Amino acid sequence: MSQILDITTEKRKASTRKFCSHYSLTIVVAVLNERDNLTSFCHSIDRLFSDYGMTCEVVVVNDGSSDGSRPLLEELSHQFSFLKILDHAYPKGLTHVLKTATQNIESDWIYLTAADLESDIYTDLPHLISAHIPGDTAIAGWRQDRGDHKKFASAIANGFCRIGFGLNIHDMNWVKLVRTEAICTLPLELVTHRYILAVLSGLGGHIREVPVQWHARQAGRSKFGRRRLWSSAVEFTKLWFWFQFRGRWLLPNITVLSSPL
Repeated sequence: MSQILDITTEKRKASTRKFCSHYSLTIVVAVLNERDNLTSFCHSIDRLFSDYGMTCEVVVVNDGSSDGSRPLLEELSHQFSFLKILDHAYPKGLTHVLKTATQNIESDWIYLTAADLESDIYTDLPHLISAHIPGDTAIAGWRQDRGDHKKFASAIANGFCRIGFGLNIHDMNWVKLVRTEAICTLPLELVTHRYILAVLSGLGGHIREVPVQWHARQAGRSKFGRRRLWSSAVEFTKLWFWFQFRGRWLLPNITVLSSPL
């Protein structure tokens, strides 16, 4: 397990302040029917900003929620001035959440997470920031002590990406801190949110990994279903063929992945 979990709070705070003084950061939050989790999530961000002496833009993309999440977000935006709310008229999925966010921000880095409280932004974001080294393309969270029903599917997907793209981490589909410019080099409709880190790794980007704690849901329902196993397999097959025969040569701006940002 990475030593980053053993770094003292004061060192994490110093690393976070240093990172935020050098780079701009946007927290991108995907929301789909998470009304019962939103208030706690916003309080966690507020506490993070207060305790770590940081501020940054928080872009919440409401992905067509039908449970009252949208009006609650409007209420919370009056209490928490850092919230910026973007809306999808109907659920489009995480790929479109990310695409909508990148079209509305200009920061150096994106921290991508969800409002389901299975991850704890108060601890996870400082861990990932503390692991950053200039030249990194992304820092990924690696779920520890997982108790969900997605472990088997996740292991298969990560295994195929290690073989197909040379990905050298264990968990590509959890919270992640990614250079915005690197994401914007990718055709997101094809890469999708699932395989961003795999493709960036295959293109020569440096992906770092940090263990973070997984938390059981206290409210709401997981959006993962068996149909996603099939769609993930289809997406991977299409992406691998594209990458092998076109992708390597269609992304000339690859120097962004190795520049010392």
